[in-house]
Amino acid sequence: MTSDIVERLYRAFADVRRPARVEGCPCCVEPDADRPLLTRPLRALTAQDLSRYGAKALNTWGGADDFRYFAPRLLELSTAGDLDWPDIEIVFGKLAQAGWPQWPQRRAIEEFMAAFWSDTLARHPRRPRIDAVLCALGCAGADLAVRLTEWEELAGEPPVRHLHELATSELTWSRGRPRLRNAFWDTTGPQYREVIDWLTGGAAAAAVSAAFARADSEERLGLLAEIDQALAG
Repeated sequence: MTSDIVERLYRAFADVRRPARVEGCPCCVEPDADRPLLTRPLRALTAQDLSRYGAKALNTWGGADDFRYFAPRLLELSTAGDLDWPDIEIVFGKLAQAGWPQWPQRRAIEEFMAAFWSDTLARHPRRPRIDAVLCALGCAGADLAVRLTEWEELAGEPPVRHLHELATSELTWSRGRPRLRNAFWDTTGPQYREVIDWLTGGAAAAAVSAAFARADSEERLGLLAEIDQALAG
């Protein structure tokens, strides 16, 4: 992820005021648990500082306005793979829960997510893994169609390896029906269905077929053959 994209995200949130307090459920959050989050600049907060808040936010700790203040730092840490807990799917799901499409910062978040996806495709191995990144974007309600279309280009080795990883490790078949292993997917939602349809409805297979013609090594041909087999069930 380029520093420019990160800086633009923070600039978009620059006018979001730090909350005076972040109240929590008294059964779940100690009365002064918010103090460490509010006594230092946002960008000085570490993954350790934010992990507990990130897991409890909006459910038992604070509201949507509080989350909007912490959102850019949570996004930066989770996409960099620095936030071990909560999982990136939870962080992005809380964005949806907080109603980010109605925020003035919507455009900056969309640009950040697009850059995050492109950066993920460009590097392998990558942490977070491709299945977590794709699911996280789905949990946020991001536009997956444009992300999948970008992946179809299979430009270079990293996107091929990512698709191999997803198809052979995360896509499973039961009685002829495909599913994804990642437990954070809402399997009844349109985002999940869109990914399943892309993987098994022909678009991904067509991309693999086109990549066969461009493959310049036996290793890549082998990866593509294994992807093709996995997609077919």
